[in-house]
Amino acid sequence: MNFSDVYDKHVVLTYHLYNNLFLTLPYTGIQTAGPYVPILNKKSFEGLQAGLAPDEILNHFFEDHYPIESEQEKIDFLFKVVQYIERQVVLFDAVEDAAFEKLHDLQGKGTLSFLIEEAKAENALNALGKVLSSFGVRVVLTAHPTQFYPGHILSIITDMEQAIRKGNAAEVTTLMRQLGLSAMYRRNKPTPLEEATSLIWYLENIFYDVNAQIHRLLLDKVPSYTFNPKLITTGFWPGGDRDGNPTVKSDTTIDTCKRLKESILRCYLRDVRSLKRKLTFPGIDLKIREIELRLQSTIYRHDDNYYNRPEEVIADLQHIREELQQKFMSLYCDDVDALIRQLQTFGFHFAPLDIRQDSRVHRSWAFEFLSFRGLEEQYQVFSTVEQKLDFWWNQQCDLLSDELLYLSPDLADVIRLIKALPMIHIKNGPRSIERYIISNTQNAEDLAILKFLLTAAGSDFYLHIQPIPLFETVKDLANSEQILTALFNHSGYRQWLAAHGNRQTIMLGFSDGTKDGGYLKANIAIYKAKAAITRLCRTYGIEPIFFDGRGGPPARGGGDTHLYYAAQGADIACSEIQLTIQGQTISSKFGNHQAARYNLEQLLTAGAGRYLFRNSTPTLTDQEAELLSQLAEIAYTKYESLKNHPAFSEYLLKATPLPYYAETNISSRPARRGRTDKLSLDDLRAIPFVGTWAQMKQNVPGYYGFGTALQAAIDSGQGQQLKDLFRHSRFFRALVLNSMQSLAKTRFQLTAYLQNDPQFADIWLDLKKEADLTQSMLLYISGYSQLLDESPNNRKSIAMREEMILPLLIIQQYALLQLRKRPKTDPQHGVYKKLVVRCFFGNINASRNSA
Repeated sequence: MNFSDVYDKHVVLTYHLYNNLFLTLPYTGIQTAGPYVPILNKKSFEGLQAGLAPDEILNHFFEDHYPIESEQEKIDFLFKVVQYIERQVVLFDAVEDAAFEKLHDLQGKGTLSFLIEEAKAENALNALGKVLSSFGVRVVLTAHPTQFYPGHILSIITDMEQAIRKGNAAEVTTLMRQLGLSAMYRRNKPTPLEEATSLIWYLENIFYDVNAQIHRLLLDKVPSYTFNPKLITTGFWPGGDRDGNPTVKSDTTIDTCKRLKESILRCYLRDVRSLKRKLTFPGIDLKIREIELRLQSTIYRHDDNYYNRPEEVIADLQHIREELQQKFMSLYCDDVDALIRQLQTFGFHFAPLDIRQDSRVHRSWAFEFLSFRGLEEQYQVFSTVEQKLDFWWNQQCDLLSDELLYLSPDLADVIRLIKALPMIHIKNGPRSIERYIISNTQNAEDLAILKFLLTAAGSDFYLHIQPIPLFETVKDLANSEQILTALFNHSGYRQWLAAHGNRQTIMLGFSDGTKDGGYLKANIAIYKAKAAITRLCRTYGIEPIFFDGRGGPPARGGGDTHLYYAAQGADIACSEIQLTIQGQTISSKFGNHQAARYNLEQLLTAGAGRYLFRNSTPTLTDQEAELLSQLAEIAYTKYESLKNHPAFSEYLLKATPLPYYAETNISSRPARRGRTDKLSLDDLRAIPFVGTWAQMKQNVPGYYGFGTALQAAIDSGQGQQLKDLFRHSRFFRALVLNSMQSLAKTRFQLTAYLQNDPQFADIWLDLKKEADLTQSMLLYISGYSQLLDESPNNRKSIAMREEMILPLLIIQQYALLQLRKRPKTDPQHGVYKKLVVRCFFGNINASRNSA
């Protein structure tokens, strides 16, 4: 049975089976819409094929199939359709999740089992063990607003997946009824603490168990592997990411750390109680019971018999293990060892919480301090980078509690947080908060200002925190080598790095890089920055660790992420893989044990495998790098011409749902950093920017300029070179395949009516032309007959999901048309705005954040 047949059998047929049942359920309020959804879907497809606008399609539908008497009746019906399709998407998610093992070879290429066998064949098993003993993958969960499912819907998906897996139709029916009666969206914006709590669920129920499974496999199959507690680290941003989120305060961070500690202690308590059922031997039973009681005290503090540090728990378990060896035939020693490994991995912190803030915010705080202390004139005399670094290095942020009353609330709050960090380290351990990320790093002084602010916790406390510059825009990426050189030449900064083993973590932002420079330019700029920084760090004897700010869709660095890391060669350091995971990507790739383990293994093998088999090969030859640089410049020029089009901002504000993105109640943070009503791409966050293009089914940031660049190269006689590059360059191949994912989800028929709009026709025609050109160019250099030719499962999944949500797309475009026609004083204006917002949910959920 080929891949296509497997997908048809285990997903398509299963979905249709349950969907037929779904259509018969007596849902309160939306049951009248169900029978008409297939009809509307067919009319939508035929209408777009015939060149009809969304309002014409709906008018024909109502005239032919659902006669109405009033506009309100039409609106009510459309809301019912939206609600119905939202639930069909949930059902499809559960069906796909239940078929995960059937759709993926859990012993195949990219898994640890496959890599182990590959290493055996190459007589490199011993080397593999040594690599994994020092290698690390850090998956950082973020609260970025791409997760539209509230927590209770995620629970239903999980339960439904299990019921479908078991073939329990009765339970699936009950869950579908529950789904029909449950709210699909949040009525109010979540607080940052609520966001943190929802993501802790994944730590407690998925990552905790999968971590143990992977270590058990390696210890059993790779004799030279020495347990490495940093092999898999799950980082955390909710509650610590202050960049542009005015709702994150010091109390939020402190409370999040408290929740993380309580959660990991509950995991340990659960495992201890499982052990207690096994360790029934005289004396041992009392000792395991004592550990249970002390863990309970550590969580609830109902007495003074609590653990202060995880090392104390480990010591008690080791005493039990020794006694098991000596007196009880080593029974259940493996289970005790497994719990000890969990404690060594997760400590009392569970997941290290990163703090992140924009450099411009830090700078405003620093100069507020100078003004408060009367030091502005002293600073103004400095003109060189070295002088400014020295100035901040010698300043002490020694603000007293009483003085905070005279400062701005934001500065006072961050000083309170920094002063609280030592106590957080005492309670949760030093890894609880160990990194501070400076977004929008523009110069070396930004890191010196961070050091200055951290001295609020004590003159030397900054040595306990790793400084991480984040380079995002094309300009900042180009300047990254110069900025780091200035820092590496500063003795104080080198002392800071020495406290962290001469390791420098550098974060690179794919999302904002793509928003700023377009798909190809951003990816090539990041490649160049990584290669240059690797050379620089090796010159200074510093180990670079790259932390990639990746989103879900290819336009934000996502797509098939493991292909990107497998493509990196010796010119780019990769002793660890660190990346952000956000929104729908968390639930789709790490929502159950099978998917989480598979995707974590893909990352592990992508990084570790290159050390065994590809470490001497550069990512690109000089000739290839030069060709891609030329392509990137052509693509960048094309993308800049789009951004500079006089109607570009108006197109985003009036022809797309961008203005309504912030009203979806999916996140506590605003959609833009600035506080003005004027649209600025610099302030607009990458998620609403990319998400808006996905809602329009135009997906501009995932391909725009790529086709123009490839056409120029082919016209200059480099067509065969590009074909060869696609065949043998993993890096270029990953760029092409990820761009194909974006193109596979474009549907310009949906917005074809804009080609007749006097204001926006030029932009629409240009976007359509570039999408068509890019598709033809990618097919030409790949030799494929269709997009995603090598990924039939992915291609079918996209097709099924796109077909399912077609009526939502039509309804959203219809509502946008109504909003453009009607003044804000129109009584129905707010209703149509709500309809636009409601369509966001199903559209994004169906895309599983890989637009």
